[in-house]
Amino acid sequence: MAPIRFIILAIVGTMMLVSCGVATVPASQPSQPEFVPMPTAPAVGGAPALERGSGAAPDQPLPPASERLVIKNASVTLEVVSVTEAEAAIRQKAEQLGGFVVSVEAYGYGDLMQSKIVFRVPAARFEEALSGVEGLAKKVLSRSVGGDDVTEEYVDLESRLRNLEATRDRLLDLLARAEKVEDALEVNKALTDVQGQIEQIKGRMQYLTQSAAMSTITAELRPVPPPPAIIEEDAWQPVRVAREALRDLLGLGQELVNLAIVLVIWTPVWLPLVLFGRWSWRKITRGGKKPHEPVPPAMPPTAPMSPPTEGSGSGLPK
Repeated sequence: MAPIRFIILAIVGTMMLVSCGVATVPASQPSQPEFVPMPTAPAVGGAPALERGSGAAPDQPLPPASERLVIKNASVTLEVVSVTEAEAAIRQKAEQLGGFVVSVEAYGYGDLMQSKIVFRVPAARFEEALSGVEGLAKKVLSRSVGGDDVTEEYVDLESRLRNLEATRDRLLDLLARAEKVEDALEVNKALTDVQGQIEQIKGRMQYLTQSAAMSTITAELRPVPPPPAIIEEDAWQPVRVAREALRDLLGLGQELVNLAIVLVIWTPVWLPLVLFGRWSWRKITRGGKKPHEPVPPAMPPTAPMSPPTEGSGSGLPK
């Protein structure tokens, strides 16, 4: 059975060379809605397509532009009159075009509410969906449209898939001819590795096909800003002055109340100090004064004598 082992080693070596290009393919892909995978693009220029199991695939020319796989996406920022109504209209538009909403993120409240909605539509209805979304806006603030051409990756995956399937067929033939258990186990192990890589590549190809079949549009909705105030910024605004004065008055009242609360809480600290200081001051001021000396009582003032007048009857000779 030495030839069988030699063939197994050769096949495994070929499989390892093929798998080097598959290492970058992710093991799992995000779940996507079920779509019919895109058929394999025919060879260009009338050349016959390679048959499965034919061995290593030569370089293939890329398909024409009409058959290329392009993942389209767009992002727009819109000013709308009503964010809620615009969001409902986008949901309805996506369903009408055969698409679906991926996510909705809303923030703010009332007239200041904003929303970000992500939805997907068939690639054939991409332009129609984008025009419909922009038609809801009072003003388009930004618009970004792009695409990712994955045709080359898809064609490369097809070539690798054919090589792996050819290797799988050889391993199945060797497994059927194996006579020893150890040979069968080695062949079965190599067959399991090849089958895992085949499923991995098929998953990646299906993901690319479905992503190209459905385009993604991200719409950020903002409300229309309110009109500017009638009163100019530099004009006299009595209401604003009164509001600021009332705010300052309330602030002063709050500071006074806060101070009173602090003083009450700190009473055991400052009250004894104040009382001691007052007692000391009174003692110092009283000790510095001299005792008052007795003052003799004042004599009542005497009335001045007026000169006698004539005919007053004083008895004096004239």
